[in-house]
Amino acid sequence: MKTFSQRKMVRKMQFISDQEGIMNRYLREKDNWDSHLDNTKDFINASFKGREISTVAVLGSGWLLDLPLKKLSERFKKVLLVDVHHPPQVHKKVEKYDNVILFETDLTGGGIEFCWELRIKKGDHFKTHVLDDFEPKRPDLPIKVDAYISLNLLNQLDILLVDFLKRKNGRFLEDEYDRFRKNLQDFHLEWITKKPACLISDVLEINVCDEGIEEKQLIYTEFPEAKRNGEWTWDFDLSGQYQEDCKTSMFVRAFEW
Repeated sequence: MKTFSQRKMVRKMQFISDQEGIMNRYLREKDNWDSHLDNTKDFINASFKGREISTVAVLGSGWLLDLPLKKLSERFKKVLLVDVHHPPQVHKKVEKYDNVILFETDLTGGGIEFCWELRIKKGDHFKTHVLDDFEPKRPDLPIKVDAYISLNLLNQLDILLVDFLKRKNGRFLEDEYDRFRKNLQDFHLEWITKKPACLISDVLEINVCDEGIEEKQLIYTEFPEAKRNGEWTWDFDLSGQYQEDCKTSMFVRAFEW
């Protein structure tokens, strides 16, 4: 669970305001998001069939928009919802489920505190490559789980951390950030591939603008072999507010192993 100082970091590094932004975008783009949310729920519902699993952890549970919580609570003995912050609305929503547990932790494996400390270190990191020193550690969960669901989290692990460093430090090279992103994503996959899991992640951001089409890589690691795969396009923001005057979609991939 987060300590008081960690709650301050989470707030200052804009994790909470980012969550609020996600909900605001959903309310604007609901009709465009519905197929993505349905595809995600369907993939999760089809996972772990015929496997002896009684407890499952959902990593990056967020607002529960893309999570079939009712069906999961019926299928499994315990469902652990894990995120850096659970909004009050989520606390209220899970009250009716006796077997659903909320838990807050840093899913980056310590990246929040690591980057927080770097905000005041502006010395000789060009020589020392300080970002390469980060060694993620698997967070302790409150219960033992049999399987993981990684819910649109993998490509999100680095974004707010890198944005924070660019605002507060701003002296790292872009290839250092890329290695840091890869480190975070490698860590996440190494963690959740130890057990049965399903993973849904954006892999490519596509912006259709007046000047043409721009694509942005979101994944810096290699996906593991899977027993089941899925893919689809998510109309993420067609109003031009995420990327000014552009229509933004995400190419999404899903895996179960």
